[in-house]
Amino acid sequence: MDIIVTIQHAANVHFFKHVVDELESAGHDVHVFAREKGVTSRLLDAYGIDYDLLCGEPDGWLGLVATQLRYEYRLFRRARAIDPEYIVSSHGIAATHVAALVGAESHVYIDTETAINHGNRLTRPFADVLYTPESFRESYGDDHVTYPGYHELAYLHPNRFEPDPSILRRHGVDPDEPYAVLRFGAWAGNHDVGKSGISREGISAIVAELASDGRVYVSDEGGGAVPDACEPLPVPPEAFHHLLAFADIVVGEVATTTIEAGILGTPTVRISPFAGSDEMGKFEALEEYGLVRSFHTDREARAVDVVEELHRDPNAGAIWERRRERLLAETIDVTAYVSSQLLDGRDEPTPAVREHRDRLSNPVRRR
Repeated sequence: MDIIVTIQHAANVHFFKHVVDELESAGHDVHVFAREKGVTSRLLDAYGIDYDLLCGEPDGWLGLVATQLRYEYRLFRRARAIDPEYIVSSHGIAATHVAALVGAESHVYIDTETAINHGNRLTRPFADVLYTPESFRESYGDDHVTYPGYHELAYLHPNRFEPDPSILRRHGVDPDEPYAVLRFGAWAGNHDVGKSGISREGISAIVAELASDGRVYVSDEGGGAVPDACEPLPVPPEAFHHLLAFADIVVGEVATTTIEAGILGTPTVRISPFAGSDEMGKFEALEEYGLVRSFHTDREARAVDVVEELHRDPNAGAIWERRRERLLAETIDVTAYVSSQLLDGRDEPTPAVREHRDRLSNPVRRR
């Protein structure tokens, strides 16, 4: 069976890297097509995934439109020659359009509501099946399927990822010493128009607190200068999750990084203009688990107070670890789930707590 997987963002590489491996191990031909964004091609190279890079990064808003059209046209030409059975993507506009044109079944995984990611309006009408986490706040009808998990559990579930302290030591980081990670956004996406993140004053206050007893590593998608008393990321992109896993605290504006840190059991504070009354479902759920504390940028002063409280709490790490264990008991290995939707004979994974509940309600009779 021929299957096309499209990659439009570095996070897509993480989401699909184990899926590609499982599909190929099952004997199928997987064709990966990518559009450059940030470190996308670097990650594909680092993970040893064969791919065809169809477009570079766009330059400005007009460039974004031209790049999208070029990407769709090139993807269509490749797909027509391959004649795939499935085209699978995450938030993949081009993938659904091309799938409709070549007669393939399109599976699309999205986790950001249309109220924030307006690109969903160009995806939904053409998708055969839309998959979202159960926490997703919008409903799309019969072709909308939900699962108990988050995109990040496709690559950070314990079945797929184990934090390795030796990787940090190779890059000059002592995982036993206190350190923090700050993650700033570029605010250049199609849903970021008119948005901005933490103020200069807020950054200064956070850095003053976190640098008081440890190193502070900064990742800035916008390529801004590293604040005084901070250091740039000491590890390559493919080792970033190991850095998050051993950090004492993560503070960020970026959705994916803050979810990743929270799921890894690291005390996490998110400060974002998207937080608040119209919050994404995934962040509402992670707030209920207590894994990500989210604050709208209008409440930045309160967020800075919480950063100080967590940074000074010697029990914060243990508390987050217990909360993580609860989340893992109630969710699934998302890579196993994605594979089960494509491969005959693969059962859908079930959360451990549901298996336990089902056993109690349907006890096995023993002679």
